[in-house]
Amino acid sequence: MKKQLFLGIEGGATRTTGVLADAALRVVARFEGRATNHYARGWPEARAALTEVLAELLSAAGVRQDSLAASALCLAGVRSEPEALRWREIAESLHIPQPLLITHDAAAGLAAGSADVTGILAVCGTGSLVYARRADGAEKFVGGRGPLLGDEGSGFDIGHRALRAAARSADGRGPKSLLETLIPERLRLDGLDALVAWASPFAKDRVAGLAPVVFEAAQGGDAAADAIIAGAVAELARGIEVAARALWPPPEAVGRIVLSGGVLRGQPTMRDALAAAARAFAPGALCGLAEAEGALGAARLAQRAGRMRHTKHCSQRKETQR
Repeated sequence: MKKQLFLGIEGGATRTTGVLADAALRVVARFEGRATNHYARGWPEARAALTEVLAELLSAAGVRQDSLAASALCLAGVRSEPEALRWREIAESLHIPQPLLITHDAAAGLAAGSADVTGILAVCGTGSLVYARRADGAEKFVGGRGPLLGDEGSGFDIGHRALRAAARSADGRGPKSLLETLIPERLRLDGLDALVAWASPFAKDRVAGLAPVVFEAAQGGDAAADAIIAGAVAELARGIEVAARALWPPPEAVGRIVLSGGVLRGQPTMRDALAAAARAFAPGALCGLAEAEGALGAARLAQRAGRMRHTKHCSQRKETQR
């Protein structure tokens, strides 16, 4: 019997991760390549990145495309039907096997931590996002629109607030903060004024990289750092509550809250604080880190797509035989 393999690809703003997984969702091949975000890279480069990931996976597993049972492309920036259609055209030109699910990367993140792909996903990395999905397929997004329009509670938000707190401390416009000295030290800069050049040109990933410094300052008893972290937790908790009330009135019906992103993974104090805040309106929800990476969540979605197609095919056969 031919071994069934499922293709799962999660494409983010900075990288694209793909896996081939067997029927038990064990990873057979994995590859990490360039970003497939067409907003950041453009369509030609996004297509080239997907092509590379697919080729590397097939080569590593020693299989051909026609041996894949189902596929799922979960890509950042897919929020509308025209975007999904464009990606479907690209996938078909690359002969990616059907059934093929094309959706946003948040779906993969939720599937990585929720076996039935329902519940709420809260992401806090460089950016932030809350995504909820109900059993009937209804969805709700909160945030995720980038640093200019939001990303509240994200690594960037934490880093940005830290820079401003450090500047206020240096000027005397705010309380004295360890951030005034810790940030230049970690960046190996000669004082706070050197941050002007460091911050130009604008790079949100570099600003987000300051988040660990904020947690270090908080451990040292810094009030400004404590306030920044508390504010980030409150923003993320508010996003979760908005999503919960939109899809599960009352929000106590939420069964699962999946936490993801580099900041939440790396900072257990923030993770615990967010879980505690969520319990205030969803006391029965299981709240914790995703059990697997997003690409494996995408493979789970591919497997579900394959099962749905098989079920539909069997139903059609029964109708024909009547």
